[in-house]
Amino acid sequence: MKAKKSTGHDNINTHFLKNNKLALCVPIAILINKSIENGSVPNFCKVAKIVPIYKAKDKEAFTNYRPISLLPSVSKLLEKVIHKRVYHFLKDSLYHSQYGFRPGHSTSHAVCEFTANTLQYLDDKCSTLAVFLDLSKAFDTIDHSILLKKLSHHGIRGKALEWFRSYLDNRTQFVTYKNVNSDLMELTTGVPQGSVLGPLLFIIYTNDLPNILSHSKCILFADDTTIFYSSKDFNDLFNKITQDLKVLTDWFKANKLTLNISKTNYVLFSKSQNANVIVPSIVIGNEQIQRVPHIKFLGITIDEKFDWHKHIEFCRNKIASGNYAINSLKNTLPNKQLITMYYSLIQPYLTYGTILWGRAHKKYINKLKVSQNKTVRNLNNSKYNESAKPIYSKLNILTLDDIYKIELCKFMYGHITRSLPTPLLSIYTPNTDIHTHNTRHSKDVHVTARHTNLISRSFIHTAPDIWLTIPKNIKESKNINIFKCQITKFLKTSASS
Repeated sequence: MKAKKSTGHDNINTHFLKNNKLALCVPIAILINKSIENGSVPNFCKVAKIVPIYKAKDKEAFTNYRPISLLPSVSKLLEKVIHKRVYHFLKDSLYHSQYGFRPGHSTSHAVCEFTANTLQYLDDKCSTLAVFLDLSKAFDTIDHSILLKKLSHHGIRGKALEWFRSYLDNRTQFVTYKNVNSDLMELTTGVPQGSVLGPLLFIIYTNDLPNILSHSKCILFADDTTIFYSSKDFNDLFNKITQDLKVLTDWFKANKLTLNISKTNYVLFSKSQNANVIVPSIVIGNEQIQRVPHIKFLGITIDEKFDWHKHIEFCRNKIASGNYAINSLKNTLPNKQLITMYYSLIQPYLTYGTILWGRAHKKYINKLKVSQNKTVRNLNNSKYNESAKPIYSKLNILTLDDIYKIELCKFMYGHITRSLPTPLLSIYTPNTDIHTHNTRHSKDVHVTARHTNLISRSFIHTAPDIWLTIPKNIKESKNINIFKCQITKFLKTSASS
């Protein structure tokens, strides 16, 4: 746990616990063990302090404040112990395409699975209809009795189930604002915000959702739910999705979760000329789901043509804002702090999801490169027409091309070492499954011929090609951190030579 100074209602923070760990570790261990043995959670661990944090706009509007839930630090220690045991017990039974709150799983992995599936179907001349569902306050509306039944179904019974019943019962919270505290209010639904166990309990609660789908595939990231179905026939496409949406709506009602229809949209991915002709509507109940040409999926904007121009434009705007901030402070702050600003305000937009959009059309990528070049010149206080290449080397900053290559290589390293989420391990076929004889590339993956330029320019095809150019000693790095250092050094050396 990080040594934070924020406190719950008990006014004890993790900074204090860490500084006094030698004196506190034994009594805290006794408390945790007794809690597990008795199947009960002390009431002081179940009180949440809610601090409203102002976001923007009108300060008188409640909706412009974000509620931050602070729990006692000792309760988080107790939850960490339980979380480790429960996750280890259940990890193999969790839905394989649930990417939320799981070690080794991320939002970019979820988008990679969706993209790989959709591009492969487009390569096979199929269309894909994807529905991006929005749930209203899903974490706050979980029914405790249903959750306990699901925990029992997964094998958490006896004292363990009693512990969770105690954990969920008699939870309270109060709001503190300007040193004034509200009265305590009991929480009868939902998983505790700001807790360690809350996210895990949520993904257990929704773990059976994909089982009810007869036709569609499903990708989950906590409460972000996406279903998609592929076919060469448009009528089949819409009929099958409509059938699955009907049973999915019934599942939401049975589990007391609310679907926000107004924020639920669908995208039709197709190379067919008939894709823009009038297509059947998708209706849930009496409400129609809107078709959109692009959608923000876990922070990455995907458009129906997979040309990524919307997402790249978003990145350019963010980089322009970051560059403006750097320009405003470059005569005030030392260069070291300006470089830190670059890695905080610029770099994240160049690295997140790069393997997906890094080979977009040059007319989009080149604009992003111009934005990055403008920023590094700004950092170096160089003229607008000065060559940017030596500045990258001087400031030890990676170009967009090198960032793209590194992200591809990291993905391939994860595939070769089998450390990627299970669905992503099936994207490639190992050469050992193709060739019976031993070759120098036997440990690499087989590069399949593609029918369309769309998939041949994607990470599915380009990642293995880049991987083949990497020296063997780097490929055999002991872990991902060593590999990242080695591949970065290799690319920088290659660029300078």
